[in-house]
Amino acid sequence: MLLGFYPVVLQYFYPDYYKASRTLNKKNTSTSPVSGNTAGPKASAPNSPPSLENLSAADDLEFQNQNLKLLFNKKGGSIHEVSFPQFIDSDTNKPLQFLSLKEPDGNPMLVRLMEFHPEGTGLLIPDYHVEISPGSEVRASAAQGGVKIEKSAQFKADQYSGDLNVRFENTTESPLEFSYQLLAGSSIAPRHSIDSQYIEGNFFSRSGEKSILKHINESRLGKAVESAGFVEWVAIKDRHFAIILKPKSGASFTGLVQGLGNHHFSVSLVSEKVVLPPRGSVEHHFLVYLGPNELQKLLPVGLDPLVNFGKLDMIGRVLVGALEVLHKVFRNYGLTIIILTALINLLLFPLTRVSYMSMKRMQLIQPHMTKLKVQHKKSPEKLNKEMMELYKKHKVNPFGGCLPMILQTPVFIALYVALSKSVILINSKFLWIKDLSSPDRLPLPFSLPFIGNEIHVLPLVMAAAMFFQQKLTQVKTEGQDPTMETQQKMMTVMMPVMFGFIFYAMPSALVIYWLTNTLIMASYQLYLKRVTLT
Repeated sequence: MLLGFYPVVLQYFYPDYYKASRTLNKKNTSTSPVSGNTAGPKASAPNSPPSLENLSAADDLEFQNQNLKLLFNKKGGSIHEVSFPQFIDSDTNKPLQFLSLKEPDGNPMLVRLMEFHPEGTGLLIPDYHVEISPGSEVRASAAQGGVKIEKSAQFKADQYSGDLNVRFENTTESPLEFSYQLLAGSSIAPRHSIDSQYIEGNFFSRSGEKSILKHINESRLGKAVESAGFVEWVAIKDRHFAIILKPKSGASFTGLVQGLGNHHFSVSLVSEKVVLPPRGSVEHHFLVYLGPNELQKLLPVGLDPLVNFGKLDMIGRVLVGALEVLHKVFRNYGLTIIILTALINLLLFPLTRVSYMSMKRMQLIQPHMTKLKVQHKKSPEKLNKEMMELYKKHKVNPFGGCLPMILQTPVFIALYVALSKSVILINSKFLWIKDLSSPDRLPLPFSLPFIGNEIHVLPLVMAAAMFFQQKLTQVKTEGQDPTMETQQKMMTVMMPVMFGFIFYAMPSALVIYWLTNTLIMASYQLYLKRVTLT
């Protein structure tokens, strides 16, 4: 029943993700510092911009290295499409597309001036002059209301991260004051049904020795969530990939998530007040990361806290590490998942045995318990006393079946989440499965209602295995309540059907894990059925 209550369990282990987002409608709010600094006046979120036309493909410029394919557009001089050549989309057989926006307002690296509206230009997105050098640098420049904005981004040939510089120059003879937003991105479209629960914005900050990673998914139109103080970086991510902006200069920035409606939101850095004297300039430096949520890639640039399993973080990291170690030996992630699941069950077998034997003893004394309930139905105190003597006589611990399962639950949840989020499973093949991070697909020569022209075989095999396991758990005892017996028979059918439905669109890696676990548990039960109670 664990996964049936998975969302409820997840709320305990990831409270920030499900906590109601704090919305702010005030302007120029002062907030307490996070890192011992004193936060200056915060700039309010800009009003929603007017309806924007779709970006023109004729204004696109392409940048590509070994790991990244980025489409820049002159409208905003920012990125509107991100693809990863190292990862192949199992549906299209093309480089996996992480982000593709049709309007410029949510593009990564977009600069939006705030509280600054000379000549009515403050909320408009200017056209930039964009140049891409033959090497690894992208330059973009534009003028807006007396401010010249220059952006330059440099990416190494084999990196997902780059250096971003943003320079503001006052081209007038009067001093100028403004704040600005630098967008990380917005509106990541889920590729699979499981993806939606992992699409979120992140604020990362430190308070003394404590690291704080906030999970935000506020998407209501017009609502905004600001960080409680200065942040070290902000991110927008899905199950496998992220875009991260990290300030590198001495300037301080807060984080902002803005709801765009229809389950979409944007994530950005917001600067403190920028004061430019006549003909003066200021330049800010950032690290920009566009790539997989993978420790090996994030650790060298100090962004590894992004890979986080909440209160199960340590267990999740150990399990992912074990998965990678086993993969070096067996060279196939499908086989590795089976072996890791078997090893975990082997380690937890003593607890499983205690749980099963306790339930078996409870089943054997069930007829006696039924008789006692009938004999002492008018005397609860006498019934409790007789029940305790019955437990003692037959060495039954009424909580013996539950406690071992409670101890095992964190491990199984951590493995479930780890397999859900592991980017290393993308494009990993196993048997007929082309991508372990996606549902398995077997083409059909015809089309079926509600299913289409392909079928997911693995969840059906898993449902059949669960039906077999449920049959093994049924024990008919003398004097058993007919109602309970009927309920057991119903559960034998309903549980496999329910889990088959839940897992039908799940990634293959998760189904392999649960199928392996089901088969192992069935084997345990066959073995333990022959064990004599002592």
